[in-house]
Amino acid sequence: MKRYKIVVDSKEKDSGVVKALENQDLEIEIATLEAGDYIVNHSIAFKRLTINDILKSIFKGEKLSSKIGDMTSIYERPILIIEGDDPFFPSRPFNLSFIQNFLKTIAVSFGVSTLFTLNEEQTAEVISYIARAEHLNKPEPSRIQDLQ
Repeated sequence: MKRYKIVVDSKEKDSGVVKALENQDLEIEIATLEAGDYIVNHSIAFKRLTINDILKSIFKGEKLSSKIGDMTSIYERPILIIEGDDPFFPSRPFNLSFIQNFLKTIAVSFGVSTLFTLNEEQTAEVISYIARAEHLNKPEPSRIQDLQ
């Protein structure tokens, strides 16, 4: 079986996602990335966030949308993965419109797809699946410089 390369931002190197990707026989390269957390090829990059990350950015006034925008300026098909419990579960102690407005903004203003996963293992499965599907159609980069 061919090993596909995923380039991972150094901030993610100790995450369970990286361990799960390695268990799926994917080649992992750790690097400091300009934008995104996981890069599949020249077109596709992933940003992994939790609901708490999104809420912190909303309530603390952090510019999460600028990080998403940075991805769109580099990659044709950036993907946001929101990891954790269902953000729209009715018992959440905050107004759901915050998250809905954020998702609408990144979808309409930036053209970013959003996927939801429950945990790090599912996140790795999503990245792995998309990486394998992409590499069937496009050559993988031979080194990190090819990605940036």
